[in-house]
Amino acid sequence: MSEQLNKLIRQTTELPSMPEVAFEVMRVADMADSSAITVAATLSRDPSLSVRILRLANSAFYGMTREVTSISDAVVVLGMRTVKSLSLVAASFPWLHKALDGKGISPVLLWNHSLTTAYLVRAMATRKQMPDAELPFCIGLLHDIGTVVFAVWKENAFDSLVRRAEAEERPLDEIERAVYGFDHAEVGAELCDVWNLPRVYGSAIRYHHQPSLPETSDPIADLIHVADFMVRERGINEGAFGQIYQLDQEAFERVGLTMDELNEMLDMAISQGADLQSIERKAA
Repeated sequence: MSEQLNKLIRQTTELPSMPEVAFEVMRVADMADSSAITVAATLSRDPSLSVRILRLANSAFYGMTREVTSISDAVVVLGMRTVKSLSLVAASFPWLHKALDGKGISPVLLWNHSLTTAYLVRAMATRKQMPDAELPFCIGLLHDIGTVVFAVWKENAFDSLVRRAEAEERPLDEIERAVYGFDHAEVGAELCDVWNLPRVYGSAIRYHHQPSLPETSDPIADLIHVADFMVRERGINEGAFGQIYQLDQEAFERVGLTMDELNEMLDMAISQGADLQSIERKAA
């Protein structure tokens, strides 16, 4: 890690804190010996997060036939993996608002982009019959977390990066690497390490703009790369720029889904994202 990147990562400790319980739920839910009781007990340590999850769980979005009255009930009815995703959704929305307040990037638009990408990634993983589609969903939701760090700590420089990317008609991540020697994807990967998230998070986030770079391709990085491209092609981005996104053709081929399939899934992802955002804003 370069000294400049190391310094930037050290500064992230001064960002508003993402609820530690949300991360602990993600770690616990991925453990082979975890149980619904363990996940529920972990979540119960954060009453405000628990309330947000219950509001989401009882929304029409999840189509519950009966009211979910407790976190343990939610884990049993929805399953540990779904509750893991819900805890991250419930934690991300207010955190983005705190972190990006007054920083020139709309937290609502960034969250919309991240959430839509996550839903598309989940649909792609499900179509490909991956064993745990909630894991790609969670990683997809966090894929641009490094952008938050850039926006907060390099606010003025970030604006100039955006303008340069637009003027030169080059991808923003390419400009970031040219100026700093690293991009927001690498920052996001290092931030996952700071948060002690499972290694798979950092690996997929690190390479989501360059999924063919590592010697061994990461299937989740491929999914996020293609989903990110599709979502941005529909104009769903952070709002501060409409930068060029260069599709990695090899990653697209590895994903093995047609454009017609992807567009069909994207339509559904956009609808799901809009529905959940409406619910989450009311819960804020």
